[in-house]
Amino acid sequence: MKYVYVLAWLAVVVGFVFRYAKVLFVPRAKDMRALASRWGFQYIGPPASRWFSPSSLKVSPPLPASFSLACYPADETKLVGNVIKGQQSGVPILIFDSIIGEGKGAYCTFIACQNEQNPFGTDISPDHLVQSGGWTALYRLRFLQITWTIGIQRIENHLNKLRVWLGLRA
Repeated sequence: MKYVYVLAWLAVVVGFVFRYAKVLFVPRAKDMRALASRWGFQYIGPPASRWFSPSSLKVSPPLPASFSLACYPADETKLVGNVIKGQQSGVPILIFDSIIGEGKGAYCTFIACQNEQNPFGTDISPDHLVQSGGWTALYRLRFLQITWTIGIQRIENHLNKLRVWLGLRA
């Protein structure tokens, strides 16, 4: 009988953890939709909260076919959520949250533009830069257990830098 109580308690705790984790994703999806609206981009989803749904594990990443980063860390992208696509000065832009890597993977946020030159500059710390397949992307892996790794304000700062760089090239 003692084991039944332990198992019941464990089930309650696990259920609470999943519900709490799912609740954390709702504000991020709302913020990403608002970001897309402010910049005239399109939010194509799915919301990252679906990551906790078993059916979401069967969904392919909703990234455009032209997007390809065939290098670490993006070569092992498992799940993609909160995808935003748009253009600045005719250059395609993608912003998305993802789970990448082996095993359970790691949360990661990407800001990518279809451009072979680095439009983000050299002062990108703590973000990282990767270039592949005609795309240049900034990314940041999670710190501790934060599910999204680049906040909305920092994304907008990078978009402003990108706007200036693309404007100078035009």
